[in-house]
Amino acid sequence: MTFADTDEKLPGMEVIYVTSERVASSELNTPYATVHIAEQDIRQQLYRSMPDVLRNASGVMVQKTAYGQGSPYIRGFTGFRTLFLVDGIRLNNSIFREGPNQYWNTVDPFSISELELVKGPSSALYGADAIGGTVQVFSAQLEPRLVQSETQWQYFLRGASAEHSQVVRGSVRHEQQGTAFQFGGTHKHFGDLTRGGDVAQPNTGYDEYNVDGKLVVALDEDLLLTSAAFYTRQDDVPRTHRTIYATSFAGTQIGNELRRDLHHERFLAYLRLDANKPFSFVDDMQLTLSWQKQQESRQRERSGSRFDTQGVRVDTLGLQVQLVSQWQGMQLVYGVESYLDSVDSDSSQNSIQGPVADDASYQWHGVYLQGRKALTESLDLLAGVRFNYMQAEADKVSHPVSGNLTSLNEHWSDTVFNLMFNYRLDNEQSLYTGVSQGFRAPNLSDLSRFDSARSNEFELPSTGLDSEHFTHFSLGYKVYTDKLKADLAVFYTDIQDQIERIPTGLQNQAGEFEISKANLGNGYMRGAELSLEYQFAPHWLATGLVAYITGQTSTYADSTQVLVNEYPSRLMPTTGQVSIKYQRDSWFAEAQWVGAKRADRLSSRDRLDSQRIPPDGTPGYGVLNLKASYQFNDQLELNMGLENLLDQDYRIHGSGQNEAGRNWIVGVSGFF
Repeated sequence: MTFADTDEKLPGMEVIYVTSERVASSELNTPYATVHIAEQDIRQQLYRSMPDVLRNASGVMVQKTAYGQGSPYIRGFTGFRTLFLVDGIRLNNSIFREGPNQYWNTVDPFSISELELVKGPSSALYGADAIGGTVQVFSAQLEPRLVQSETQWQYFLRGASAEHSQVVRGSVRHEQQGTAFQFGGTHKHFGDLTRGGDVAQPNTGYDEYNVDGKLVVALDEDLLLTSAAFYTRQDDVPRTHRTIYATSFAGTQIGNELRRDLHHERFLAYLRLDANKPFSFVDDMQLTLSWQKQQESRQRERSGSRFDTQGVRVDTLGLQVQLVSQWQGMQLVYGVESYLDSVDSDSSQNSIQGPVADDASYQWHGVYLQGRKALTESLDLLAGVRFNYMQAEADKVSHPVSGNLTSLNEHWSDTVFNLMFNYRLDNEQSLYTGVSQGFRAPNLSDLSRFDSARSNEFELPSTGLDSEHFTHFSLGYKVYTDKLKADLAVFYTDIQDQIERIPTGLQNQAGEFEISKANLGNGYMRGAELSLEYQFAPHWLATGLVAYITGQTSTYADSTQVLVNEYPSRLMPTTGQVSIKYQRDSWFAEAQWVGAKRADRLSSRDRLDSQRIPPDGTPGYGVLNLKASYQFNDQLELNMGLENLLDQDYRIHGSGQNEAGRNWIVGVSGFF
């Protein structure tokens, strides 16, 4: 991502790399609701996984199908309707499925320098899937132009009682004139989770290994060459709610499988060239070549000595060209990007394909242009457009009726736009409004998935699907002063042609209800969010969050195929947070209360998801957390937490297990 700082820094403004614009801007001046989380925040808040990093953002619900499978709901959308970027490169690929998935958990939160969330659609800049929100993480920011060389070793240790977990992280960073690099590794052991009331949740733990490296070389004053690589391996992550080891909560049912474990590996490598003023009409240019491998396998054991396996591998080749120019008082960000997925899939129970089509490919191509222009001294316009082309091909697909070998070859094209306005009331306040579009073309999961879905469901291939379209209207107010930071946003998302899972009325040999898919979903999502920080006295800081969301979409509730309007699946309940923090130069102490109302606005499929969602909805909760930190010196920082002080037994809506009970967490970090 090109970082051309275009905003003059004003009092109370923090200039950050804003994902909504692809160039550096200030939070106050960007016409979107944004969240910025720094490396220090991740360390001090003692987050466990990448999805957990977003749990303190308003309008976000972090659902956890399993202990190692977390998926944030952002403004009502999750899975393949949210987009995740690593240094500007898509984590999303063509096998991402509808609903929560496990892939965000494969990014190591302890290896990043910062995270940004832009809420709402941003498909004009980033293409398909950028609907509920776009999250981008940035790896280490290295400086290859230091006059004197510096070498720094960093360590991080984390342990938690109710999680029965240990995390060990070590890295080395070296910067000198012309070259800078960082290399690090993380090992995570998560034991079986203990929920509130000292109730054990067996068969929930797993192990994870992460390795990352980055090298930046200054070829000359105007050229930077960056290479980076990231590797994650997760061993035998249980999907516990499907097994006999699940524990019931408020009437949820116990699974009947003896074991269902997922092994996952992900490797991302890229080479990037950043050029300053490469041409007279181009201020910045960035060329990126990337390759990513995601490989997963599932082992399932059932009664009667029945054992089966399935797996899928996706290799993604990416090419991106981005340019920044100035033209007639307007800043232009424009470029092209292409990704090509190559997919292989297998199953011990199906000779044709695994969970998705075998011998398959999926192409993503986009051309985009976004411009920012000052219409008046206080009013800015941000407008963008993107043309997209996607194509899916597969040689091996199981026919949904006969089960025989068939194939598919389909393509889609879409043009989307955004038109946003930002009005600065003064140097500390702004208003924004506008419309932005999102879209999602059917991927290989939509077209060819042949696999278990939610409780007692089995998903069949569905061809001939059209793209989904979303139009998002937003209105927001921001105030950033030395003592107060507040963000208020209201939004409405119009939903057209959303792909819905629908029951066929048939059952397979395993007794699972078969489901198909169609572009039935027309409706809306609307809501409001408020976040604020207020320094009400020297050293004292109060923060608060509250979010409300509701919506409806049309679908078939059952096999009679009568169109009805229902709540969207796993609709986030009204949630809130309040915290009080006392901070001195080298230490702080914080008390935080987190609460959610009962999640009883259920869809028909929610009511059938009996292993995860209680019959009357997920009970509300209120949880008290305590945090403290002390910075001894540059070599040692101690962070401590006592989460769920009152030992509440609670579950985040739609999750497959409960959250940790009273949980002591200790983190130690430093440099030498």
